[in-house]
Amino acid sequence: MTYVAVALLLGLVILVHELGHFLAAKAVGLPVVRFSLGLGPVLWSRTWGGTRCCLSAVPFGGYVLLALAGEKDYLAAPLWRRIAFSLAGPVANLLFALCCYAAVYAVSPGEHSLAGYCVKPLAWTLGTAQAMLAAIPRLFGHAQELSSLVGIVAEGGRFVGASASRLLMLGGYISVSLAVFNLLPLPPLDGGKIVCDILVRCRAGLARYYVPVSACGWLALIALMLYATIQDVCRYLA
Repeated sequence: MTYVAVALLLGLVILVHELGHFLAAKAVGLPVVRFSLGLGPVLWSRTWGGTRCCLSAVPFGGYVLLALAGEKDYLAAPLWRRIAFSLAGPVANLLFALCCYAAVYAVSPGEHSLAGYCVKPLAWTLGTAQAMLAAIPRLFGHAQELSSLVGIVAEGGRFVGASASRLLMLGGYISVSLAVFNLLPLPPLDGGKIVCDILVRCRAGLARYYVPVSACGWLALIALMLYATIQDVCRYLA
C-alpha cells in the first residue's frame, strides 16, 4: 500500500503542476481547449466552460492545450501572458511543497508558532531547491544516477514506510524537484519555453526555429526518460 500511496502522491504533484498552468491561462485570458491528467488515450472526459477535462490512460503526466491554431497564434499573444502561463506550473509546485512542509511541521513534536509555520517550511523548500540545483550538473557526468518514475515510486516507498510525515516530506521534495526541473532553460520545459519566447521577442526571425527546437527537445526528453526507466527496471529486477 505504501507504493500505491507514493504513486498517488506523484500523480497529485503532477495534477498541481498542470492545474497551475490551467488557472494561469484562465487568469490571463489564454483560451484552453483541453486539460488532461495523464497522457495517451482518453478514458473519461467532460466539458466545462469550453474546456474538455480529460482523464487519460498513462497516469504520470498531463498537459494544458491552448485553443490556438499554431505557434504563430501562440507567439502573437502578449509575452507577459505566455511567461505567466509557463511559470504558473512550477510556482504551483513550490506552493504545494510549502503546504507539505507546513503539514510536516504541524505534526512534528516540539514548540509551534505562527512564525514557524511560515519560516521553517520556506527554509525547507529553499533548501530542497538548492540541493536540486547543486545535483543537476552532476547528472550530466553520472547518468546512471538518474531515476525514472519506477525508481521514484520504489525508493519513495522504502523511504516513507508507514510514516505520514515522511509521505508529506516526500511530497514536498518531489514537488520542488518538478518545479526546479521544469524551470531549466531547455525546450520543451517551462524554462525553455520562457527563454524561447524572450528570444523570439528580441529577434522575430527566430520564430521559424520554435517548433523544430521544441520537437528536438521532446525527443531528447523521451529518450532520457526511456533510458532512466530501462535502467531502473534492470536495477530492481537484478
